[in-house]
Amino acid sequence: MTCFQSSLRVHSSFRIGLPCEFPRRIATRTRRKCRVQAGIIQYLKDPTISPILTSTLIAAGTVSFNLVAGLVTEKKRADLTLEVEQQRNFAKAQQELQSLTARYRGPLLEAVVDLENRMWHLANATSEWQTSEGIVSEQEVMYTLFNLAQFLGYVEVVRREGPREDAFLQAGNPQGSDTLATLVEGLRFVMSAASGNLVDWGDVYEPRDHPGSRTRRTGEDLIEWTPIQQYQLKVDDQLRVPRGTQRAIGALMLTTPSGSDRHYTMDFAQFCDRYTKDPVFAEWLKPSHDDIINLASGDNWKGQGPFPMGRWSRVLLLQQMLIDAEDLLDPTYVRVPKARRTRLMPIEYGPLPALSEYQRKLRVSCLLV
Repeated sequence: MTCFQSSLRVHSSFRIGLPCEFPRRIATRTRRKCRVQAGIIQYLKDPTISPILTSTLIAAGTVSFNLVAGLVTEKKRADLTLEVEQQRNFAKAQQELQSLTARYRGPLLEAVVDLENRMWHLANATSEWQTSEGIVSEQEVMYTLFNLAQFLGYVEVVRREGPREDAFLQAGNPQGSDTLATLVEGLRFVMSAASGNLVDWGDVYEPRDHPGSRTRRTGEDLIEWTPIQQYQLKVDDQLRVPRGTQRAIGALMLTTPSGSDRHYTMDFAQFCDRYTKDPVFAEWLKPSHDDIINLASGDNWKGQGPFPMGRWSRVLLLQQMLIDAEDLLDPTYVRVPKARRTRLMPIEYGPLPALSEYQRKLRVSCLLV
C-alpha cells in the first residue's frame, strides 16, 4: 500500500458533512511528501553520493569528538593549574609559618618558661627572695619584673609579625586556627581585667569559657549586669597590668626597629640600666615593681585557689596559663619536662580551639622533632 493510499484510507473516516476541499488538500500534501521521500531515497542510492555522504558524516563526527575532547582537556588543564597553584600557596604558607615560628617560637617559649618559674617561686616564697638581712631582695624583684617585660616584648613581636605574613590569611594555617591568639588573649585578660570582671568570669559554678574566648554579653544582659564595684574596692588586687601598659612595655623592650628581619629584646643588664636611668621607661613598670614587692613581703600564699578573688589570684591564674603555653609550644616536652609543669591551684575552663591540629601541623612542618 502506498502512502497515498494510506492517506486516503485514513481520511475516508471523516464524518459526512465536512467540506470536500479539505480531504483533497490533505491528499495533495501527502502526495508531495511521498514524492520528496522517494526522491531522497533515490538520491541516496546513487553510488556517487554515498561515499560523499559517508565522508561528511565521519568528518562531522570527528569534529564533534575533537570539540568534546578539547573541552575535557581544557577542563583537566584548568584543574591541574588550580591544583598546582594551591600546592604552591600551601608550600609558601608552610615556609612562611616555619620562618616565623622558627624565629619566635623558641624565644617566646623561653620567655614563657622564665616568667612561669618566677610566678611559681613568688607564690611559694622560696628562700632566694630574702636577703641575709631578712628583707626582700631587689635583684629578685627586678629579675621578676624583667621576665614579665620580656614576655610582653615577645608577645608584641608575635602580634606585629603575624598579620604581616601572607600565611596568616591561609585557611588551615595554625595561625589562622586562632589557637595561639586565644592563648595570648587569655593571658592579656588575666593580667588586665578589673577585679570585678575577673570575678564575673571566674567565680562561677557552670563551665567557664576559656579566658581567651569569653562569650560577650548581649544587650539585655548588659542592661541587667553591673560590675562588682564595691568588691573591687575591697579586694587586695596585685599584679594588674592594663592592656595599654602591656603594649607599651612590650614595645619598649624591643631593641630592633619595626620591619626588621628578626626582633630582639633587651637583656637583663640593659633592662636594669635603662630602668634606673630612663624615668619614662621606669614609669610604665613601677606599678608592677611595687606589686611584686607587696606580694613578696606581705601575706604568703597559703594554698587557696584564685577565687574568691584575693592578692594571689592573678599570680595563680597567670601561672596556670603559662603552663598551658608550655603545653602548646612544647608538646613533646623537649624544653620543659612534664614533671615541672605543675599548676599550683588550677581551675577548669574551656580548651584552646584546634589545639591538637595546631600541634600536628607544627610537626608536619618539621618544627618539632
